[in-house]
Amino acid sequence: MVDRHALRSLRLLVLCLSAGVLGAGLAWLIHPGQRGDNPPSGPGRFSLPGLPPQPPPAPPRDHLAQLQQNQVLPLPRPDGSTINVGYTSVIVDPRWTTFEFFGGWNREQQANVDQDALLFTSGPTFARGHGNGALAMKLHGDLLMANGRWPAGNRAAAAARAWVGISKEGELEFGYGDLTPDLEQRLRVFIGGLHAFTNTLQDAPTSYRGVYGEMKLADVRIIYGLRPDGRLELVETADGVLFRDLETFVAEKGFLAAYLPDHASKSRLIVPGRRPWTEEHAVWVSGGKPSITQMPFLLKIKPNQDWLAQQPDDVQPVAGTN
Repeated sequence: MVDRHALRSLRLLVLCLSAGVLGAGLAWLIHPGQRGDNPPSGPGRFSLPGLPPQPPPAPPRDHLAQLQQNQVLPLPRPDGSTINVGYTSVIVDPRWTTFEFFGGWNREQQANVDQDALLFTSGPTFARGHGNGALAMKLHGDLLMANGRWPAGNRAAAAARAWVGISKEGELEFGYGDLTPDLEQRLRVFIGGLHAFTNTLQDAPTSYRGVYGEMKLADVRIIYGLRPDGRLELVETADGVLFRDLETFVAEKGFLAAYLPDHASKSRLIVPGRRPWTEEHAVWVSGGKPSITQMPFLLKIKPNQDWLAQQPDDVQPVAGTN
């Protein structure tokens, strides 16, 4: 006679095994990504839900701002003649850089040796007067920098001019008007008070007035150029460039937009260790005159915290860098 207790145990064992096999089969059908013939997606690792995507690898420091010196671009003029425009430019990657306000009169020599900076350049126009503490000047455009916010002392000028900004995602933008609350939430860099020389992506609003009219004199100019690759090209042209020449120049360069900060003897483009500010350069910038306009501030461009965070431990982020 078969032991009833042993038979009952055998039936229970078979039932458990059947349930296990059935469960495994259902799981295999419901989660095909777990099958052996379908390995996890991605470059050799699982993607865990809910985690932010990893930032792209940071480029080398010398790729953040690429200096191109002593260039010449031949440009035709309407009368059939040609002008050879000499210029120097720096191509800046907005994804990995930020701007700081470098306040103080006559700080060019300090800028020359500032190894924290990639370069220095001119900002918006200003007027001497009461404002901005010891600087005694009124900005004609709002500034939102990594080290603070500087509102324009001339609100009418700020609202009627143009701006260049960098979004929190690292995209370069060219627009019109002053710094609004919406823009302050979306952007991490804002340089207002500019002259919109050309903009192929956006028509100027009726409120836009600009800075300069048709200038007849030939002056050195700084250009903020929006390149097709999304980078910012800062250009300093040699003396002798008229506004009509500049229109041809920015078109030949392929800029989608070109805005102008302060001009002529207020132009600055300093690359520490490579293109310093010297007396010879000052005479060149002022068109051969023995003096230049003193500057109460410069705009300092440097690596941002995203870039610094990917560097070795001995490269520490600088406080206030966005």
